[in-house]
Amino acid sequence: MNKELLYVSTLMKDACTNRVAMFSNENTAKHADEAIRKAHLDLLGGELTYQTWRNNKNQIFTIWEDFLSPTLPEAWKTSPFYKRLCEVRNGAIGEKNAFAVKDKSYLVAAKFSGGTWDVERQKVGRAKDIAIETEWSYIDCYEELDRFLKGYTTTIEMLNEVKEGFAVDMDNRIATVFNGMGAYLPAEFVRSGVYDKDTLTELIRLTRTANRKNVLVAGSQSAIGKIADGTNANWISDAAKDELATNGVVVKNLGIGCDAVVIPDSFVPYTYDFAGADDVLYVLPDEQLIKIFYEGDVRAKENSEKDNHDQTIDIQFQHRVGVELVTSQLFAKYTIA
Repeated sequence: MNKELLYVSTLMKDACTNRVAMFSNENTAKHADEAIRKAHLDLLGGELTYQTWRNNKNQIFTIWEDFLSPTLPEAWKTSPFYKRLCEVRNGAIGEKNAFAVKDKSYLVAAKFSGGTWDVERQKVGRAKDIAIETEWSYIDCYEELDRFLKGYTTTIEMLNEVKEGFAVDMDNRIATVFNGMGAYLPAEFVRSGVYDKDTLTELIRLTRTANRKNVLVAGSQSAIGKIADGTNANWISDAAKDELATNGVVVKNLGIGCDAVVIPDSFVPYTYDFAGADDVLYVLPDEQLIKIFYEGDVRAKENSEKDNHDQTIDIQFQHRVGVELVTSQLFAKYTIA
């Protein structure tokens, strides 16, 4: 990418994050959209018309691809859920699709009479690298050509909508991962029925002991809310009450010996049905069990007029990402009736 295209891409990234580093003061920073539009006009020869767009659009697509490649994973860096439970590798910055998974075994001490070295040996556990499968996702969007040419729809507005669409797709993938968990768990680690604190506590103890590490409870906001609802009102701490009043759900002061994490909500596409289960609590080792590999190869292409037969700008964005649960640790699943 040449310096001119890189300048425009950097300008857009700064405007998107409210960090307009290219501007000299706060007053001019407010006009980021105008500056970005002017930069686009310069690339198109000074004006944005149907003809200049048709003849120069590939340069614009290069800028948009460069803008989206690093900004799509930004939401994963700020979300408490993703930070706590997801390990993200980004192929765009040279990271490999290889996630280290540790052997779940641990060494067992045994009594013996002494005076000999002839005892049973145990192999030290070691990690192995696992690559996850990636899939293409796309968003195909359009706008009336006149509105785009006249600047009624700004570039940043359009690209932010694309980012939001891919973020929802990622939340849906996370929901799919959780929906598929628990099929092969030992019977001791699976429970169902009306919520009972003692049952959840037993699952926490089982998971903590099996993995020899701290645990957490994950679920939808509704499922996590049942933990506080099932606590004796006489034993609810002031800290829990403050947390509930402030955030609408208690995740830190639950009185169960571990924290909770709310799984992001999302809808099944084109419906108002939640993608994730609303009645399940997962007791998980406190580690990044969900692996995400982002290849960073964002592609943009305009569909031709022959595809649409109307005067719209129709652009398809694609990227490739993989999401899987990869762990050798035991976890528990509690389905609440």
